[in-house]
Amino acid sequence: MNDDYGFPEPFEPEFRLPKSADCPRCPCHTTRVCEGFQWHQATPPAYDDGSPYTKPCPCERAASVPEDRTVMIELDGILREVPVQYHRTGLLTGRLLTARTFRAESPVLGECPVPVPMGLYRPKGDTDPRLIVIDSVGEKWVMGFTAQHNLQRYRIAGWPPTGA
Repeated sequence: MNDDYGFPEPFEPEFRLPKSADCPRCPCHTTRVCEGFQWHQATPPAYDDGSPYTKPCPCERAASVPEDRTVMIELDGILREVPVQYHRTGLLTGRLLTARTFRAESPVLGECPVPVPMGLYRPKGDTDPRLIVIDSVGEKWVMGFTAQHNLQRYRIAGWPPTGA
């Protein structure tokens, strides 16, 4: 190997990565683990004496509770503010799910007997801008128009009649 540098190698023979910063919100993980929701990939924490840490992680517990937000949605020429929940972990990770506020129909089954929720997803580069909405924290989302009820697929068709 040819070293053309005018200063000595800054690393010792055995390079060690610097220790990650501890999470300021919990005593059991690093900031990277808690901010990235990577508790399942992290090495189980231990106390200073080497015994395993048995208490639940406060950050993981807090992330399991969906965050309440709102979003303005226009359907049938009517604009309404709809409550949504942002899911940080679990089956709906990284998605918004509205309350059951929409009327849905199926070509086979007709109208859904109950109002259905709408799922909202992150936009991609080629997303039609007419489908993009912005939530109460300023993040962009794409409206999804398919829903399920009793394992049957429905398409969101609008708002339920007033009084329903």
